[in-house]
Formats: sequence, structure tokens, C-alpha cells
Amino acid sequence: MVIFVTNQSAYADMRALILTGQSPAWLSAGVLTQQQIDVLWAKGINLSVLDCAVNTANIHDMNRALSTIKEHHWGHSIWAQIHS
Repeated sequence: MVIFVTNQSAYADMRALILTGQSPAWLSAGVLTQQQIDVLWAKGINLSVLDCAVNTANIHDMNRALSTIKEHHWGHSIWAQIHS
């Protein structure tokens, strides 16, 4: 499973799983600071950060982000927290 974190609430919910290093994680831009990202990378966490913020209410934003993630993790399930 790939974890797609779109906001700080989702990060808080999935932080413990991300820190296990068992699942790759992708962040929407702006969820964490560069310093926080650097700490995770230093711990060996498989973490990628999208170039832009993703609005989960915007289908085009979501499709673009999911397409990018699928390119790197073809055939894997993607978890995302979406509030409507």
C-alpha cells in the first residue's frame, strides 16, 4: 500500500505507519516543512513530495496526483484521506 498524505490531519493519522517504513508515502506540497521532510529522509523513510498542493475536492488535482503516484508504484493500492 502507498500512503498519499494530502493534509496535516492525514499525516497525524498515518504518522505511526509511515515511521515503520513498511509503506512508501507521498505528500502533497505544504503538508510538512522541509526540515520535517529531511528528518524523515534521514531515518530512511521512503517519502516523496509532490510539487504542488493537492485539493482533494478538485477531481483534476486528485487525478493528476494519483497518476503520478501510479507511475512510480504501478499495481499498488493507494490510501488517501479525503474529507468532503
